[in-house]
Amino acid sequence: MLKELHITNIILVESAKITFQDGLNVITGETGAGKSAVMQALSLIAGSRSDAGVIRKDAEKGSIEAIFSIDAIPNLIQILENAGIEHNPEEDMIVRREISSVGKSRAFINNQMVQLSLLRTVGDLLMDLIGQHANQNLRTVDHHRKLVDVFGNLEKEVSEFSDSWAKENALAQKLEALINSEAQRLRDIEVCCMELEELNEASVKEGEDEILFAEYSLLVNSEDLVQKTNSLLQTLTGEKQSVISALNRQKAAFEGIIKIDPTLSEAEKSYQNVILELQEVAYTLTAYQSRIEYNPAKIQELNDRLTLINNLKRKYGPTILDVQQYKKKIEDKLENLENADAQIEDLKTELSTLKTTNNDLSTRLSEKRQQAAKTLEKALVKQLRSLNMPKVEFHVEIHNQKRSRTGDDLVEFFLQPNIGEHKIPLKESASGGELSRVLLALQTVLSGKEKTPTLIFDEIDANIGGETAVVVGEKLKEIGRKHQVLCITHFPQVAKQADHHIQIAKTEKGGRTVTQIQLLSDLKRQQELERMQGGKLAEV
Repeated sequence: MLKELHITNIILVESAKITFQDGLNVITGETGAGKSAVMQALSLIAGSRSDAGVIRKDAEKGSIEAIFSIDAIPNLIQILENAGIEHNPEEDMIVRREISSVGKSRAFINNQMVQLSLLRTVGDLLMDLIGQHANQNLRTVDHHRKLVDVFGNLEKEVSEFSDSWAKENALAQKLEALINSEAQRLRDIEVCCMELEELNEASVKEGEDEILFAEYSLLVNSEDLVQKTNSLLQTLTGEKQSVISALNRQKAAFEGIIKIDPTLSEAEKSYQNVILELQEVAYTLTAYQSRIEYNPAKIQELNDRLTLINNLKRKYGPTILDVQQYKKKIEDKLENLENADAQIEDLKTELSTLKTTNNDLSTRLSEKRQQAAKTLEKALVKQLRSLNMPKVEFHVEIHNQKRSRTGDDLVEFFLQPNIGEHKIPLKESASGGELSRVLLALQTVLSGKEKTPTLIFDEIDANIGGETAVVVGEKLKEIGRKHQVLCITHFPQVAKQADHHIQIAKTEKGGRTVTQIQLLSDLKRQQELERMQGGKLAEV
């Protein structure tokens, strides 16, 4: 519900604060007093595009701030949360628009700047602006279908069908893509088989390349290893210059020294250990030399294997683990490709089941629309006849059309204003007065069914006479029992029904025209009604 509207430097309004309440809030004033400023402000709050032309002359910028109670709109709170807008559920929501004199605009919700698209989404949930041009919606058959669905409380059924129909389309596209890609599928299978054959034949193991390279290095360097090992053994145990033999020959000399001077006993033990260590080294080198293999055939075999592994790594990944992972990926891909025929059959079965489900859903939806249309016809005829159209007939016709996300139905409204005349498609021809009455009648029968809490009527009573205006006021009063209603009117018969009466007047201040807005007391309201009555005597 709209609680307050603050307007600064918009058209003739220098500064104004308007308080709104539940029920029917009527706004009146002489032509040119500034009622358009209020509608312009509400339109900007609802997310319409800004224009520097709305800024009051010589002002640098204009602003509008609206305060809403949104505790009755839980999905709006969720939208704010999804958009990252902070909001305390126990507090009001504040929407603000700022327009500069050069036409730049900024929008805020709870003092956080937002995109205009989000403001429009929020505005659609908060308010419905029904102006003199709103009856143009009645000229579109898609709007006719929406009205029947709202009246019949069919939003859930429409949403269920729409979701299921979207799934059917997505499934059909997937199936078509699979069928159309048969030639590519066969080519992919051939490539996968060739790659798997190569990988399976290679059968590489993780770490294999490191082991093979180490073995390859030993074999390639076997001659050099034999030569170097032999040189070491000749030094240690050779016949000509054996280090170990020479050391053994000097053992007796060392033992003789110890007998004379025992202080070298530790050195003598170290000498003995050196001999033992060198003997152990000689033994190890001899055993190692016996194991050295020189095998050109083996070298070639290892080289071929390493070359194969390196080629696989270049093609399928930098490491053997990458090659193995690629092999698993290709195996899975080949399985999917080879199972495509079965997948196609499964999709066909699933699609057939979904089509049957959607046929049932659309049939039930059409039946409910037919029922809702009949009830709506009767309700609208009753409302229209009370609006000084005593012989009117209203028809809602439903015909089959190509299926869309809303079902199989083309819904169209027809008006038969007078007995004996042809029924007229509402989308093609009807007078402004007739459309205004149809619009008001629709708002009356939809009262409480529409989810928008605030309905704003801008001179909905245009193109009607004073006698009908009495009924219009009563209808707006009735709508005001289930919605907050804001209504701009020139008719005292309508204003008389107001729960709250707001007057807009213009005056002069410092050589400038200024719009003043005030909530009328009982006395001032009576005076305003008398003024309006005087202004409307010729029409009543």
